[in-house]
Amino acid sequence: MTMIKTKKRMILPIKLLFIAVIQVLLTALITYILVTNEYRELSNQSLDTLEHFLVEQKKQELKNYTALAVLAVDHLYQSSEPDNYVAKKLVTNILDKMTFNGEDGYFFVYDDKGNAISHPKQPFRIGKNWWELEDGKGNKIIQILISNAKAGGDFYHYPWTKPSNKKISEKIGYSVYLEKWKWMIGTGVYLDNVNLQLSQLQFEIDEHINKTKNIILILALSSIFVIFLFGVTVNLRQKKQTDEKITELGQRIVNVQEDESRHIARELHDGIIQILVSIKFSLEATKMHLSKAVQDVPKPLQHAEDNLVIAIDEIRRISHHMHPQILDELGLSAAIDTLSADFSDRTGVSIEVFKPLARNLLPDFINTTLYRIVQESLINIEKHAKAEHVEISLSFDKNWLTLIIADDGKGFDINSVSEINDCGIGLRNLAERVEYHLGEFSVVSSSKGTTITAKIPKCSFENYFNQTRVKNNDNNGDIEFGQ
Repeated sequence: MTMIKTKKRMILPIKLLFIAVIQVLLTALITYILVTNEYRELSNQSLDTLEHFLVEQKKQELKNYTALAVLAVDHLYQSSEPDNYVAKKLVTNILDKMTFNGEDGYFFVYDDKGNAISHPKQPFRIGKNWWELEDGKGNKIIQILISNAKAGGDFYHYPWTKPSNKKISEKIGYSVYLEKWKWMIGTGVYLDNVNLQLSQLQFEIDEHINKTKNIILILALSSIFVIFLFGVTVNLRQKKQTDEKITELGQRIVNVQEDESRHIARELHDGIIQILVSIKFSLEATKMHLSKAVQDVPKPLQHAEDNLVIAIDEIRRISHHMHPQILDELGLSAAIDTLSADFSDRTGVSIEVFKPLARNLLPDFINTTLYRIVQESLINIEKHAKAEHVEISLSFDKNWLTLIIADDGKGFDINSVSEINDCGIGLRNLAERVEYHLGEFSVVSSSKGTTITAKIPKCSFENYFNQTRVKNNDNNGDIEFGQ
């Protein structure tokens, strides 16, 4: 159940992270669509407004130019007869010389039958009839210009060759009518500049839209990165907190187990063993009474006494294995000596112990951890190593407390989990105990033997000595070792 809950706690932040990322992407997409559509619609309205303004401005210019042209020839037109050739010739000469906007602004004259009377930029048209001249859409150009002129003057869009570049361009034409002579006087401006301005503006609008898109994209990616970074940070923090809680819980379990073992060992030693010893004394007293009465000791009685001695020794061994009282009473050094001596007597394996004498005793939790490492190592050596010699070294330098157990046995495969956890509380559990004290635990094994090293930093228990020093008014509470 615990593993399932942990997975759920780990999966939930990831789901929330993905939901947040998807929400940012959707928000960015919707924002992009709304902003670009709105911006493009406003831009199109602006383009239409600008185009209308520019075209109206051109139309006003055409009216002004046409009014000037009519005013320039009005004195000749008003004072002449309808068939006055000389006056007409003078008028065409004046109109041919009137230009504006460089060579692209000029005046042309047609009669009401479509005959070209004056065209300074296309003189080949003069004297010919262009009544049926059409644009690309089939519209009669000259007929429309004459019709607009007769109607009092109007505008007409049509394609025409631009004199400056000899290319077909869109043109706005404006024409007026001289009723007495039956003439249509027209002029026009080309819309290249207007279209160029609109194209440039459209290009700038597209650029702005692209910049807006890039800004939204950058903001979206930045938001996703921030969310992702925040999510990773939260997950790492939660994982760290979870690991710390698991480690703390594991250590609490270990502490509870040690306390329980200490309690059971004390009960066995102070309770059951005392009862058994009392029974042993009673049996011995019975034997002495029988001896004084010159009676043989019954074999069942002797057998019971022997079994009782074995039971007392076995209970003492179990009590000592669960938690040796000597560890609490005399400390780690004496406990290791006793454990080593018992192991050597039982197995015949020689043990050398190298340890300094501590002026200040180590805290109980460090003593217990190091004792369990020695105990578990000796159990493994007895069961698996087939060693002949073991060395146990306990040392302390400036920052580290180091315990090393080395044997000359056959070694084992470190990657074999079953062999590591086959007996006792397991090397893996020992490693977790050492890591809980911020220490380092390593196992090196080969065919020449196995070396187990446990290193615990001073910082993991120096607070204990600082508190002890203050409590005992000791000005020098550092750990010191001497031979």
